[in-house]
Amino acid sequence: MKKISLNWTLSHTKNLSEKPLDEITAKVPGAVQLDYAKAKEYANYYYGENFKQFDWMEDEYFIYRSQLDFTASPLECAFLCFEGIDYKYIVKIAGKVFAKGEGMFTPVMLDVSQFSGRTVPIEVVIFPIPKAFPQPQNRSQARASCKPASSYGWDWHPRLVPSGIWGDAYVKVIPIGSPYNLECSYRLADDYSSATVSVTCDVCGAGFFEASVISPSGEVCASERREVGEKQKETFILTVKEPEMWYPRGYGDQPLYTVKVRGCDAVSRRIGFRRSRLILNHRATDFEKNFPKGPMSAPMQLEINGVKVFAKGSNWVNTEIFPALMTNERYDELIDLACDANMNIFRMWGGQFINHEHFYERCDEKGIMIWQEFMLSCNNHPDEDHYLSVLKQEATTIIKRLRTHPCLAFWCGGNELFNSWSGMTCQSHALRLLDSLCYEHDRFTPFNMTSPLYGAAHGSYVKVVFPDNERRNGDFSHGREFLSYLKRSSFTCYTEFGCNGAATKDYILKYIMDEKDYADCRPENPVWTSHHAFSAWNESCWLGIPDVIFFFGGYESVDDLIEKSIYLQDLCYKTMFEEMRRQAPKCSMAVNWDFNEPWPCAAGNSLVSWPAHPKSALGSVKAALRSTLLSMDAPRNRYLTGDVLKADVWTLNDSPDAQAPLTADVYLIDGGVKTKLATVSVPACEARSNVRGGGFEFVIPETLSERFAISIECAENPEFSSVYDLVHNLRETARSDSPDDVANEFSDFLK
Repeated sequence: MKKISLNWTLSHTKNLSEKPLDEITAKVPGAVQLDYAKAKEYANYYYGENFKQFDWMEDEYFIYRSQLDFTASPLECAFLCFEGIDYKYIVKIAGKVFAKGEGMFTPVMLDVSQFSGRTVPIEVVIFPIPKAFPQPQNRSQARASCKPASSYGWDWHPRLVPSGIWGDAYVKVIPIGSPYNLECSYRLADDYSSATVSVTCDVCGAGFFEASVISPSGEVCASERREVGEKQKETFILTVKEPEMWYPRGYGDQPLYTVKVRGCDAVSRRIGFRRSRLILNHRATDFEKNFPKGPMSAPMQLEINGVKVFAKGSNWVNTEIFPALMTNERYDELIDLACDANMNIFRMWGGQFINHEHFYERCDEKGIMIWQEFMLSCNNHPDEDHYLSVLKQEATTIIKRLRTHPCLAFWCGGNELFNSWSGMTCQSHALRLLDSLCYEHDRFTPFNMTSPLYGAAHGSYVKVVFPDNERRNGDFSHGREFLSYLKRSSFTCYTEFGCNGAATKDYILKYIMDEKDYADCRPENPVWTSHHAFSAWNESCWLGIPDVIFFFGGYESVDDLIEKSIYLQDLCYKTMFEEMRRQAPKCSMAVNWDFNEPWPCAAGNSLVSWPAHPKSALGSVKAALRSTLLSMDAPRNRYLTGDVLKADVWTLNDSPDAQAPLTADVYLIDGGVKTKLATVSVPACEARSNVRGGGFEFVIPETLSERFAISIECAENPEFSSVYDLVHNLRETARSDSPDDVANEFSDFLK
């Protein structure tokens, strides 16, 4: 196969009947915004409010131009290939329309063999970004398209909607007798004794073709050879005996096979074998016997190859605003950070881009399970024929591309579609369509309509929950730690929960603003607000000023605020993750909001700042997600003088090994001084289970420092030891807990 690159120019116009303006050199793959930023010497889009430089581009038509100039012999086929066009487009060759459509994820492949030996123009017209209505500018403008809704503005993403040819574009010349467009699927025998692999490909002309499945060790374990006639689609059915099964991290190995079809040329892809199921959680059917009165908790217990898995991980969002900038190296760096933090699942949140192939390949290798959502989020997507036809096209492409990745644990229609702000139901045509497509093309991978479902939880995204009207008025006296809510909760899974916190000062000054803006830290400063410190979810949520006031009584400067915000994010993420693990086996999943960012955020819930700067909170999560650890079950993270810190010590054990009884020493660490508080015993703990051990009490003295720690230490297994950084509020400007009879609504609580 020969691959011929193309050179492109780019221009724009308000109306296709008018002559295009400002013809510039374009880079493909790329985006129209990136090309004009380079040509016009725009400032970095991620700094300050520079992202607004692109506002004028939303309603423009953009015209890419290039030329076909290749030679193919009579024994070759030639195709013009576009791996990704965003969003509505027309492709013209020699002045004739060869393709038109809309979508981001379905490649365009056009037979151009007839133009061999000639030089002819190519023109790709990109229409203005899709908007369900002209105004107001918000995420609901994406409701009738298959573009990621986050591009239209989110609490971690600016209003910056990419457009253009984001995937590679080239001429591919294929010898007659060669396969292309390889697709695979498989079905496992009930007893895992065999896998029946269906291999389909297009063929360019007649010839002999051989399809084979190659084992992880390099041996051919199934093959078939046959003669194929002139230009057609061919299917081979191969049986793999005693396939090696793929397991997630911590539960087994990740063997990968290769499917190859060879003619004059060859195409191949890797696959892995696993059976994924979503089953009912332990005690998830606790309703009145023989009389279910409504929906019961949705099955959210992941079972891989018959083994129940506790899924612990994070919500993944775009690594970049512009898909063309998402590199293999960035994927590797971020996935390695997640593996190091002991995670085994990513929820691919529905408002984002569908990631490049390398992402899924690396998750296959690393044993990271994928909860894959389609590109629907927080909107009431319409029951309209045109939208549904595009959704069907895009979803079919996505399913066929991803279905043989063993990391794919289950499909999901999208994010928060049954919530009040979306208003969809299980009868919405878009969700019925997605369910049917997943059943048709990937029947044995589970499907959920949306998240959350009955029994599952989204929220909260702050460390302290306040009554709405009091928070809006700056009254933070009736707060309650989210951890205390969590301890009274009983959900099958926590698939979005966050811990707001600031980025570091060094990071903010490098990527976001100068010293002057940094010193002017308030909601009225547009730079702080545009980078999500203020008014991103509620009035001052992501920077966490109310939380800092609640925990510490206040702050002395911007530096002090930033430092305290980071400290609180660290300690709260650790205790939240551990509490969710303690709620197993009914709870089977803990997936925080969120892992990464597509651009620099001054504050947010992420564990990794853009592009790949791990926050200190990631270290706290790593400690909480260790395979086996001693965990302190304390009621809160903040204490007043005279409060009693009463806690039990647990063993949390996700490992395949049972743990013997343990003895742990409990220490107070204050100002560098270590004082023993108690010795507790923890009984034996079976594999993949948790057990409660002994407890201790500690009365908070007036002399205790504002920041102190409790250390749980085990001499027999020092790797199980844990340290908890806590807060002693010396100012007592806020009460320790809000009374249960407060009538105001707490909208920040679990949904």
